[in-house]
Amino acid sequence: MTKTETILETKRLLLRKWTHADGGALFDIMRDARVMRYLADGKPFTLEKVREFLAWAEDYERENGFCRWKVIEKSSGEIIGSCGFARPHGTEEIELGYLFAQKHWGKGYATEIAGGAADYGFKKLGFREIIAMTDLENTASQRVLEKIGFASRGIEVFNGEESLVFIKKKSDE
Repeated sequence: MTKTETILETKRLLLRKWTHADGGALFDIMRDARVMRYLADGKPFTLEKVREFLAWAEDYERENGFCRWKVIEKSSGEIIGSCGFARPHGTEEIELGYLFAQKHWGKGYATEIAGGAADYGFKKLGFREIIAMTDLENTASQRVLEKIGFASRGIEVFNGEESLVFIKKKSDE
């Protein structure tokens, strides 16, 4: 797969591999305190942290066949967020995660791409179950997960922080 090859396409969005040229667009998203409020340490990313994320994504995908990819709005060609998978440190579980530029909140993009990514994980990557963790106060993300068929597994402590964990298992058609 080339770096620009599409991993997944939905009605309005594309999921593709990151390139180093995407650093500026990702920085514009991740330097927003409201976007990052429930992620990582809850603080906006510096350009250096964005570069570290891009290097992580490249290495992680090479080693695992998946990562948190970039989300592109088809109509504009703009990078509007990130969505994909990773293993939470110290576990073998597969976690779905996503984030979007604030100006794209409320358009249904998270539901659209996260649902597509979960299906991709089950059908193409062979996952048997996928989890997602949300901050206890992040009700918008919790609604997205419920819309795409995830069920609450309960509150769990991860890295000293409480998260509401959701789970979806592969249905064996």
